[in-house]
Amino acid sequence: LKGLFMKTSWLGAAVLLPLLSACDAYSSIKVDSVQVSSEQANAIKTNIQTLYPDITLQEQQAIADVAVKAIENLVFVEGGSFDMGDFKAPCEIPSRTFERIDWSPENDCYSGPSAMLSGGGFIHKVTLDAYSIAKYETTYADMEVMRKVSGLPLADQNLDGTPRDRDSKEFKERLKKLNTYAAFTKTWQDAKNYCQWLGDITALPFDLPTEAQWEYAACSRGQNLYFATNNGYLQLEGGSYYNPETGYWVDYQDEEVNAPKRLTNVDAFPPNPLGVYGMSNQVAEWVNDWYAKDYYQHSPKHNPQGPESGTEKVQRDGSGVTMTFSRLHSSDYDRYRVGVSFRCAVQQTASVML
Repeated sequence: LKGLFMKTSWLGAAVLLPLLSACDAYSSIKVDSVQVSSEQANAIKTNIQTLYPDITLQEQQAIADVAVKAIENLVFVEGGSFDMGDFKAPCEIPSRTFERIDWSPENDCYSGPSAMLSGGGFIHKVTLDAYSIAKYETTYADMEVMRKVSGLPLADQNLDGTPRDRDSKEFKERLKKLNTYAAFTKTWQDAKNYCQWLGDITALPFDLPTEAQWEYAACSRGQNLYFATNNGYLQLEGGSYYNPETGYWVDYQDEEVNAPKRLTNVDAFPPNPLGVYGMSNQVAEWVNDWYAKDYYQHSPKHNPQGPESGTEKVQRDGSGVTMTFSRLHSSDYDRYRVGVSFRCAVQQTASVML
């Protein structure tokens, strides 16, 4: 498995690609974006035509659209230090609901059993360099573009486990429904391959975020927030909370609801203060790190990358209060999972935006 930083320099990658004539390389594929420089746009076009010379112009354009969107949807995260791990919750929650918790230095109970079971309860200081992370999870439709042009089967299956037919009418209708759902994965490598494919197309160091990068972004650069929403709460449709000052339960009004009851689109939840969506939805996300229960106790303070080897990969999830943002771990699955996805990051300290 490739390491996080074992990629060719993006400048070098662009230079080494064969040069095409201006007419062939730049006139057919369209890149229309105020956030992508002309040099970056030309690199994308050249890379597509070099890597996929035999596919249709429509397919080449689909790749370009995915690549440009991936760049436009990046959120630049300034580096800094934070306390990584379960920063504790009150033993008795005043609102009487896990979806509405306020942090206090007096909190001394774990926020859920995951903290103890996964080794996430050990708070430790981490300092990260700047990086960029996708504001959305990778969508089903975007990953399908990569899989189709790469000759890979659908990342999907029928209920009985048989593979779906990409050319069937049923799948085309299904694709419309799943267009902005988080991509399905069966293995960590599915996620890794997609992010590195974006790197091949854009000549930028796309990869999976590290576990520390994921948590730092979810907590808006280390704030003590229990959910990655606009206000740190999950205000569910039809939900309510107890107000200890009045002694009454309060129902959320329609305009206060910030979380649907079930999985929908990658942008269904409002962004956190950093501008990142969906880190407290019902989807677990692969990160780059191998899993070890005791890793937090001896991880490096600067840019931790996870253990050097292992048998499982870390997943992070913010759908419930278990270790603030749950620390999960898994090996490969036997089928593509609807609730297991990922988002990509760019591993460079400078912003890629104009």
